[in-house]
Amino acid sequence: MKKIIIKTILITLGVTLIFAISAFGIVSFCAPSAMMSLTASLGLDSISGDYAYQEYQRSDDIDCLARSFEVAAMSQRDEIANERFEELYAHEAFSSYCEAQDGAAMDLVSDVSYRDYVCGLAAQVKYRLARLAEIKLEVYEFALAETDSSFAPGNPVLQLAVQAVEAGDTEFCAALLERIPEAGFEENQTYSDIIQILEEVVGE
Repeated sequence: MKKIIIKTILITLGVTLIFAISAFGIVSFCAPSAMMSLTASLGLDSISGDYAYQEYQRSDDIDCLARSFEVAAMSQRDEIANERFEELYAHEAFSSYCEAQDGAAMDLVSDVSYRDYVCGLAAQVKYRLARLAEIKLEVYEFALAETDSSFAPGNPVLQLAVQAVEAGDTEFCAALLERIPEAGFEENQTYSDIIQILEEVVGE
């Protein structure tokens, strides 16, 4: 009798487990947005970002695409992040989405625009993927094109420079030190600070 009870319990647990796995799979497939929120609440950021991308593919919600890129970039899953950024950057609603984010409550410093933030993240991703000096300079051209002459805090050129400094890339820092003054940026405090940091790295 005892063996029958144990066997029944094990069968019940097995069936319950199968149903739970099936339910998880169904929800993942049919409602990635729900899984995105659940995994984010559990601190599973990378998985949450992947569900955000699945939701974007299902609904074309640019907010989910942006989230999936940001999560991948912050996790330094650079190849995935770069692919998602290229998709985001090419999206017809990219510019209007960035403008809308500037007016929304974000966990960013108030004087950093969302476009600067996201393009700066992309510049860092592209820099980490670059293996050759000339490719890194192409990354600089991208950052330069996305940086306003006002050289606002958090701009893409600044974020790229910080990434190069953190990487100890003296050669690239020297190239930036030569090129940044040629770009005609406003020589404000942010500009002066990054020039000083680059000079210290290069040894000037």
